Amino acid sequence: MEKAQETIYKTVHQYSRGLVPASDMEKLEEIAKDYCHVKNQIYQRYGGIHSLAKLYPGYTVQNEMTQSGMRKSLGLPAAYFYCAVFDALGDVKSQWSYTRARVEKSIRSHPDLNHKERHYLRFIMKQSQCFEAVLSGKIPDISGNWQEKFEILRAEVDGRRLDQYLRRQVRKHLQKLHTDAADGFSVAVKGYRYGDHGIYLSTKEKRKRIFIPLTDGNQYERQLHISIDPDAGKIKIDIPIEVKTKNREDYCNEVGLAVGMTEMFVTDQGNIYGGRYGIYQDALTEYVREGQARYRRNRQNNPGRKKYYAGKERLESALHTYVNAEINRMLETEKPRIIYIPKLPSVPKAGINRKINYSASMWQRGYVRSRLAQKCRERSIELVGVFGKDISRECSRCGGNGSIGQGDFICSRCKLVLPRKHNAAKNARSRGRLLMEPKTAG
Repeated sequence: MEKAQETIYKTVHQYSRGLVPASDMEKLEEIAKDYCHVKNQIYQRYGGIHSLAKLYPGYTVQNEMTQSGMRKSLGLPAAYFYCAVFDALGDVKSQWSYTRARVEKSIRSHPDLNHKERHYLRFIMKQSQCFEAVLSGKIPDISGNWQEKFEILRAEVDGRRLDQYLRRQVRKHLQKLHTDAADGFSVAVKGYRYGDHGIYLSTKEKRKRIFIPLTDGNQYERQLHISIDPDAGKIKIDIPIEVKTKNREDYCNEVGLAVGMTEMFVTDQGNIYGGRYGIYQDALTEYVREGQARYRRNRQNNPGRKKYYAGKERLESALHTYVNAEINRMLETEKPRIIYIPKLPSVPKAGINRKINYSASMWQRGYVRSRLAQKCRERSIELVGVFGKDISRECSRCGGNGSIGQGDFICSRCKLVLPRKHNAAKNARSRGRLLMEPKTAG
């Protein structure tokens, strides 16, 4: 039996051709404004503790919003209204995931909690019924054998005190969501139709659609996201599409990578990709630093920032184009089956120099990593993160410690001299192969 080919999702874009008429743009702005209003209503009604039980799978919220009459009062087509509901619900669920993660971190790091107390709190966190009951100040009534396990755990600790601690932590980290962004909206399939080298979008007027010419003739049948730019008179359409991953037989190499702020990638063979990455990054960093300084100096004069944001977007776009091109070049040249890359700390370290701090904060490592991960998935390349501590100061030949001088690694034991990133990439490959040994043996 042939193995089914894996699929992934990626986002493609379409753009309006020419200027969207002002009257049509006003209709789109009105939809975006109502869309924003619906999202804020969801945040307000269902973003708190007492609505937690209604979030999964979300049909209770959908039914309640339908019965509320809000859609009719706004005159918003269902193709937009229910997209706004589930868009906002996704934000609320993400906020709860963030809150749970922060609370779990607090439980791990609390110095006064013993093993049994941590176990009790983690049990509550993992059991949805239990978690909802405790947050509401109720005694949990869990189905099945879980109730007996809960009572055993609670008998071993001061349950009342720990429940109060958990509620305080949730209140501390759970943020009230709100948005003022009325610059776009999602639309279901029944709210649009492609044709005449453009797209027809539903409006708040019954049986009336506006036509927007597009720069391409591609047609899709899935939920779309429309971004509007009234000042420029343009729109952009984001389309999530499912694509099959490519399984290339000639992609058979194991590659260790080191990631940097000057050179984007260095391989274990010493090959450099993205050698001008630092130049693009420095141009963006310096532009932002100077722009922020000008804004602070002239804040009382209320200077407009439209020109600043346009310049920033232009520089970011150039950087992103370069990043994607160099990742493609690296994959096509190295032909990796598997890539080993060091795991980085959550926050890049920066020195006391303000300019260096700006460079570290503006370093778009998240974008580089996400694009590398996406392109690896598209080509069925395995991307493995390896332990990154001291990876630049460990000798890739003898394993001894060394020092860094003028960009080179110098081993104090075997006297190996290599560019720092080259040495780190070789270590990434070695650590990755050790990591994968049990998996390979199995």
